[in-house]
Amino acid sequence: MYAKELAISNFRNYKEATLSFSRGKNIIIGENAQGKTNLIEAIDLLSSGKSSRAGEERELVRWSSANASIKLEYHARGYDESLSMDWKMKSPSAPNAVAQSRAQKTMFVNGVQQQSVKGILGRLLTVSFSAEDLNLLRGGPKYRRDWLDNLAIRLHPSFHDVTSSYAKSVMQRNKLLKTLAEKGRLSVSDQDELLVWDKQLARFGTQIIKMRLDLLASLLPIAESEQAHLSRSQERLSIDYAFRAQETVLQSNSTDEEDDDDSSSSTELAKSSEVKSMSDVRAMENVELARYMMKLMRERRWLELRRKQSLVGPHRDNLIFKLNDADAASFASQGQQRSIVLSLKLAELRRIQDEINEPPILLLDDVLAELDERRAQLLLSTVGDQMQTIMSTTHLSGIDSAWLNDAKVMTVHAGALKEDCPA
Repeated sequence: MYAKELAISNFRNYKEATLSFSRGKNIIIGENAQGKTNLIEAIDLLSSGKSSRAGEERELVRWSSANASIKLEYHARGYDESLSMDWKMKSPSAPNAVAQSRAQKTMFVNGVQQQSVKGILGRLLTVSFSAEDLNLLRGGPKYRRDWLDNLAIRLHPSFHDVTSSYAKSVMQRNKLLKTLAEKGRLSVSDQDELLVWDKQLARFGTQIIKMRLDLLASLLPIAESEQAHLSRSQERLSIDYAFRAQETVLQSNSTDEEDDDDSSSSTELAKSSEVKSMSDVRAMENVELARYMMKLMRERRWLELRRKQSLVGPHRDNLIFKLNDADAASFASQGQQRSIVLSLKLAELRRIQDEINEPPILLLDDVLAELDERRAQLLLSTVGDQMQTIMSTTHLSGIDSAWLNDAKVMTVHAGALKEDCPA
């Protein structure tokens, strides 16, 4: 799988640009804030259907432009294909129209318009690695949940429907909990309505948990091997899946109505009397796991009404990375944390390659600056010529000259591209 040509118009800081790629190594050089990351983002956007950097679609449209577009010609599974996205600005007739403006996105596969993002998922497969990926260790649980879910969606696009349905169910159930809490008492009809949403959460939540655990089981051996190699067999990487719904809140000073699953409040927690391990849950049938989730919901009913939010389900779970059985987020050095993230990304890459029987496209966004020389060289030597690599960096120093020999190098300045700069 490899990208052939990227064409962009009014995207981010680019007015017009066309960029062709080598099937092997591609390096985009430029100072910070010149547009390197925007090119990487465009390719990743066509792979995942969403931007990890933009809060709203209108942020992707060049300032004062009425529309924008990106199009990628690529080769995958023996065929030449294309993916494209168009944005059209829609501004309401109001005094603060600029602030309220929004962009309407349209997606195309080989020129055919798609009805939803699901239509483009699984076609162009990329693995991206950027400085933000260090949040897998340093950030809150949401980063880790999203990493697993997004990988699952790339491997199995139908999983997008499950995560979408689950998110909508949580939102509707939270609204109901807030309404019922304000009433002060539960009628029989109220309990029946809540039971409907309990079943929805358990149904979709079970599928998400099982998918996550199956994916972890396939990723962990690869990540363990990569970490052992990076540490010269001094460090053993392990991953625990933490089911936060199995914790019973005994006392809390929190009065927030919003979901506080990523916070570090002074809540006292005790384990439920019936705790399921990761292996226990993975061995359970879906029906059995759904029943267990509903049991936990019943046990926490009073607390959910007090908090006005759903406290049971995969939207609150966490991943705990460990080195030699110690929590890596708390005890690992910065270098060790970088090694773990690198091991996880390499595991992600191998897992996708095993699934589709060809390597995905590797996107490296200024990541060498986050790695020491040994880890950087290991990353580059690992990918080698096995897959197409598109890398952004501020300079070529520190990159092995042998690796640069057959690389295509391009420069970018203020949204303007210059190709074939000598390495």
